Amino acid sequence: MPESTIRTQIYTILSAVTDIGKVYDYDRWAAEWAAFINFFKTTISGIDQIRGWEISRRSSGEKKVVIGIGSSSHEKPHVFIIRGYLGLNDAAATEKTFNILIEAIATAFRSNKTLNGAARDHDYIQADVIEARIFGGVLCHYAELSLTVYERI
Repeated sequence: MPESTIRTQIYTILSAVTDIGKVYDYDRWAAEWAAFINFFKTTISGIDQIRGWEISRRSSGEKKVVIGIGSSSHEKPHVFIIRGYLGLNDAAATEKTFNILIEAIATAFRSNKTLNGAARDHDYIQADVIEARIFGGVLCHYAELSLTVYERI
């Protein structure tokens, strides 16, 4: 399946995670930080907060794969980045909430190796960055998750 179909399935799986917040299937940009942070404002359990995720593709390639004796195919690995934001609230221990969300995302992808039939396989979610950052004067938890997905072409 093409990259756009794979991206759609990543969006579908991510969106189905309980209390995930806002999800976008592309990087959001704004000229001002306040406008950027507004993309991720949502209400979870009656509490207004910043909680959202965006999906982008970092890289792609192509390689020949030997399937059997005298038989080969081509495969295209795509590396997707899933960036997450959660407003930091020390009193509410939001670091724990953020890590629970990351683990829920990993579980959702672990149990769906073909991304609903859109891919041959993937290498599971990798949490490359988990830290606090300031966006538009708002302290947030921030994560960069990577997912290498294999498309058979």
